[in-house]
Amino acid sequence: MGIFDFLKTNKPSKKLSSKVVLMDDVEFKYVKSKMSKQLKITVKDCFHVRVSMPSSLSFKDAEVFVFKKMNWIKETLEKYELNFIDENFQTKSNNFLITKALVTKPEIITKKGIVHLLYPFNSDFYSKENQTFARNALKKALYIEAKNYLPSRLDMMAEKYGFKYNKLALKTHKTRWGSCSYSNNINLNINLMLLDSEYIDYVLLHELVHTVEKNHKESFWALLYKIMPEAQILKRKLKNQSPLI
Repeated sequence: MGIFDFLKTNKPSKKLSSKVVLMDDVEFKYVKSKMSKQLKITVKDCFHVRVSMPSSLSFKDAEVFVFKKMNWIKETLEKYELNFIDENFQTKSNNFLITKALVTKPEIITKKGIVHLLYPFNSDFYSKENQTFARNALKKALYIEAKNYLPSRLDMMAEKYGFKYNKLALKTHKTRWGSCSYSNNINLNINLMLLDSEYIDYVLLHELVHTVEKNHKESFWALLYKIMPEAQILKRKLKNQSPLI
């Protein structure tokens, strides 16, 4: 990626609290915040990088820091580039449809649980604009599928194995498939809907076990493996997969 080929910045301003730098098709957004104690770089996807910074720090110093970390940023961006959405992409319930159409810009239409992405017939589906809309459309589709499946599946497994949890929330997360708080609130990643059912059950049971065993101590794994003997194999294989959106 020729990330230094093109550079465009906003005009400096004393009152500026954010700044956007465009390098190739990658948008670097610098955001000042009183809550930020140090510089933090977050690669959100293959088109967007967010730089959170203390309000007292200058944009120039932040840019110097970013350029020092550019090798890591480029490597991370390249990983996201592997996650482009194919125009023939399908979900389990086939509620995500992609169609070329006589439109001037991408459109997302949701009707009766079907998320339909329309994109200009004369455009490249793998362009930044089309891919951004595709990811947003897929997120809507996965949320619908997750809402229709995960709550009932979690309840079934909780009842079957004698677990109780407080609340369930469906979210997107780049690294975690699920989590359980000390109040027994469970979060599940909607990207689970892109996995085979055995992996979904593993994650659900993993979080349910956390309602009684809060840490990954020996007692946690002993209980999980007792209920699901194949969990050890699933755990190892799941490490090779990551959320798409």
